[in-house]
Amino acid sequence: MKGLWLVYEPGEVARNRFFIDRWEDAARARGVPLWLVTADRLQTGIEDGAPVIRHLDGHPLPDACVMRLNRPLLTEQFERLGVPAFNGSRVARVCNDKRLTHLTLSGLAPMMDTVFLQGDETDSPFPYPVVVKSAHGSGGRQVYRADDGPSFRAALAAIRPDGALAQPMSDTPGKDVRAYVLGKEIVRVMMRRSDHDFRSNLNQGGDAVPWTLRAVEEKWVRDIAEAFDFGLAGVDFILHRGQLLFNEVEDAVGTRMLYASGYDVVPDYLALILKRLEKR
Repeated sequence: MKGLWLVYEPGEVARNRFFIDRWEDAARARGVPLWLVTADRLQTGIEDGAPVIRHLDGHPLPDACVMRLNRPLLTEQFERLGVPAFNGSRVARVCNDKRLTHLTLSGLAPMMDTVFLQGDETDSPFPYPVVVKSAHGSGGRQVYRADDGPSFRAALAAIRPDGALAQPMSDTPGKDVRAYVLGKEIVRVMMRRSDHDFRSNLNQGGDAVPWTLRAVEEKWVRDIAEAFDFGLAGVDFILHRGQLLFNEVEDAVGTRMLYASGYDVVPDYLALILKRLEKR
């Protein structure tokens, strides 16, 4: 076996060291060669009419790669070279664009009314307060509450040149629910909450507790999982008027809540990858 690449942005390695160590432990236990690779060490393009990826240190391409970054083009390049990526390029392309995610999953789960903004609007399409989001942001970054015209325009200015979308503010800000999906299986469900911010992300100061989905909510998650070929992903919901509303899918999903709940997901994730490689 040539092994696996665990691919990160260079600036993300230090703060994700705990998770990287879990991968190294799990790979060692299974006798699987694993290399931590940062995107800046990869040269990609077309050579003699065919796609090419070169590691600048000369490492041969792996059997599969775990993509812990938002680079749909790089992910598709691996796939065109016959290297399976987890998550794959369709997940990376759709789920890292909130507009495409809502468009793709509309009808599978209830969701908040959403306007895809042009970027030159001077006022909100909904009554205030509203939430203005970057199309490609993650981890609660580039998500703004706007209470009036000036704060709405300031949010758009902060997001440019990225695209943006606007939604009404939920009546339960500071709380959301994440279902962790491994393959087609729901492995954990957690509610995140914050007492001081309308964003509930742990890196924005929130905390988390286990949550139980109702049968209909579990069906929404399973239907979303069927719409994609996930390795590991997070399906997020906000709370509004006493029910869950779909919010987004996290591709390179954070795992702090899993470890806080006592679940080390990496051995199961590695087993899923190895099983899929055996079937090729």
